[in-house]
Amino acid sequence: MIFENPLWLLGLLALPPIAAIEAWLTRIDRDRAARLVARPLWSRVLRRPAEHWRYLRLGLVMLGAAGLTLALARPQWGIVREKVEREGVDVVLLLDTSGSMATEDVPPNRFFLAKQALAALISRLDGDRFALVAFEGEAYSLVPLTLDADALGLFLDTMEPGIVPSPGTSLGSGLAKGLDLFVDKERRNKVMVLVSDGEDLEGDVEEAVRRAKEAGVIVHTVGVGTESGQPVPDFDPDGRLIGFKHDPSGTAVVSRLNMQTLETIARGTGGRAFRITPSDPSLSALASAVEGMEQKTLAREYSYRRKERFQIPLGVAVASIALALLLPLPPLPRRAKRAEPAPAARVAAAPAASGLTRRAAVGAATTGAMLLLLLAGASPAKGQPPSPAPAAPAPAPSAKRGHGSSLLDEMLLRPTRFTAAGRKRYGAGDHPQALSAFEQATRARPQDPRARFNLGDGLYKNGKFDEAAALFRSLGENPTSSLAAPSRFNLGNALFEKQDYRGAVQAYREALQLSPDDVDTRRNLELALRALKEQEEQQKNQQQNQKNQNQEDQKKQSQQSNSDQQKSSSQQQQQQGKPEQQQTPEQREEQRFRQEAGMPKERAMQLLDALQQNEKAEQKKLLLEKRAAKKGGKDW
Repeated sequence: MIFENPLWLLGLLALPPIAAIEAWLTRIDRDRAARLVARPLWSRVLRRPAEHWRYLRLGLVMLGAAGLTLALARPQWGIVREKVEREGVDVVLLLDTSGSMATEDVPPNRFFLAKQALAALISRLDGDRFALVAFEGEAYSLVPLTLDADALGLFLDTMEPGIVPSPGTSLGSGLAKGLDLFVDKERRNKVMVLVSDGEDLEGDVEEAVRRAKEAGVIVHTVGVGTESGQPVPDFDPDGRLIGFKHDPSGTAVVSRLNMQTLETIARGTGGRAFRITPSDPSLSALASAVEGMEQKTLAREYSYRRKERFQIPLGVAVASIALALLLPLPPLPRRAKRAEPAPAARVAAAPAASGLTRRAAVGAATTGAMLLLLLAGASPAKGQPPSPAPAAPAPAPSAKRGHGSSLLDEMLLRPTRFTAAGRKRYGAGDHPQALSAFEQATRARPQDPRARFNLGDGLYKNGKFDEAAALFRSLGENPTSSLAAPSRFNLGNALFEKQDYRGAVQAYREALQLSPDDVDTRRNLELALRALKEQEEQQKNQQQNQKNQNQEDQKKQSQQSNSDQQKSSSQQQQQQGKPEQQQTPEQREEQRFRQEAGMPKERAMQLLDALQQNEKAEQKKLLLEKRAAKKGGKDW
């Protein structure tokens, strides 16, 4: 158990002094009454409750105050699962990576300023889905629509001018590629942000603007650069500046900002044109325009939070204070007797009785004020979104007897009780105990698909991915079953954890066939496809590096073997007359590596670094060759 507002617990320290002060006042009242009226006459003269009722009422008020204090501290225990919907807008970012974006008319250059502005926009629009497209003479999709802002930022940081194999500038191809990235064609809250210097060397913008308007996509344009412009820089394959680009007549190419083209594109789709400068690269006005659009549901997730339990001490406090106000209980009705003349002492005791009545009224008013304060201050806490998890355990099986279950199990409701206990442990995060309960429920009813689904879920949470995958695969074979789609989804999760990305992609696609609108499945499919691509590229690079290393090793080994043999023979001759010295662990490791690899360890590390540098140079050379092959005159 924890307390959301533990500082309120300090109020409990004030209760003992208050009780002591009240007991002291009670003793003073008792002594004052004893000086006026003899104790044997109190029951006949003083109109007030007996002293034990006063102490009982004091105890109840103290209990009520303690309950109010505990309720204000908001005790919490147990876990509550809530469904959370993420709302936002689909935004496709189109970034011009042509050579003219390297112009330095705005410091440090246009491309750096554009990347800085897009990074600030992504950070401002947290919760929206983003996609990223790079375009020059052609357009390439780098990141599909995703909620993963970190992955988008990673791709944005690695971009540089000239990343696309086809040189030039085609605004129309960038707009067309951005339209293809919108998954749900019926959604109306779709935005494209085009960042460029406005130079269009292909002239195919009108058709792309018409398509965007028909699809209901709003295009906001962002201009970067100056109207006066500067010459477009030219770089060699190593990235060194070698001069400026020239047109066929030999004149240096000067790139200028063309805001007129960008404003035409924005007006044609109902968007706005913006401009970024070194003093204000935030695009706050553009972010405000996107935030003002209608928000749609992008993802549905489950949130877990601790359950509020302030109602228990609050109920105890209200009951205690109410009972204290009712004490002492009224006596049972009796037959009225004839009144007798009152003794003189009763008149003298009247002021003391009226004083007690006023104190009780003040206590009641104080209790009501504390109760109103509690109702205004106690509010439930908000849950936080969880990390991605497999589908939750299914509800408890019905009481219908399944194949293989004993009559005694059904009479004792063992499957239902075991499943309920497992779900409780699962919600509390105690996955080993949840798995044990799910196994008992499965043994009691082995053919029930829901019990087997819960068992697979428990195996997954305990890291037994092979067994979980086998269960989910068998449960997903029947497409008409209500558990087919969740089983295939969980099968994909289990295979993903095993790094079987190809199998995970197949499982997610089968789950989407049964549940096409499931956003979680689509997102996991994107992650699996991305992981599969990285895995294949890594394997390909490893094979190529291994091949190059083997060739280099064979070449170097033949050259090194003769020199090593000569050195070893000379060293043996020199050491024949010397006493044997003890080697350090580093020397023994160096000698072992030399014997196994045929070369020193330092030399091997140098060869490995050289291979990596050669691989990067080859990739850059291939990109330049592709750009040169597609070069048709204007390559900026």
